[in-house]
Amino acid sequence: GEHPHAPALLTNLEVMELLQERLTAREASSSDGINNKLPSFQSRDWIEQTVFDYLKSSPAGSSDVKLDDMPKLIETLRREPSVRTATTDADDIKFDESDDKSLQGYGLTTAETLQVLNHLPTSLVELHLLIEDLEKRIPEEEKQMEFLRLLSQYSGREVEEADEEEETNDMDK
Repeated sequence: GEHPHAPALLTNLEVMELLQERLTAREASSSDGINNKLPSFQSRDWIEQTVFDYLKSSPAGSSDVKLDDMPKLIETLRREPSVRTATTDADDIKFDESDDKSLQGYGLTTAETLQVLNHLPTSLVELHLLIEDLEKRIPEEEKQMEFLRLLSQYSGREVEEADEEEETNDMDK
């Protein structure tokens, strides 16, 4: 299980939001004429600004992801994949795709979820780098692409469609 004293894991987006609040508050107090530029705080201020600028340029910072949307996305990433079951209504076997999609999960670990939220992968290659044994856990490439498209709905980042031809060209070189 989890270590009882393990720190809560924060996504880059959450850290960015926190730093944004601190930077904004600091600007407000310095405009009130309070001299906040004590030498002891200059390093801290510089570090916070630098980290903020770095995160802003990272995938999480340059995406459209909203903190309010995160819990729902995290729930989907963590939820164990459901085995699709057919519902039988008066001899009609239906696969309810709409419900199935909304309840579909990917069974990611906490660490993988954090990595995915920080990097917001847009290609299968990135996905393979972030999720251990991806080909065993999400065997169908179409499902992997669905995963990327799900992230894209939250992040607004364009998904690189799988291109079979590109792979064979690389082999020839």
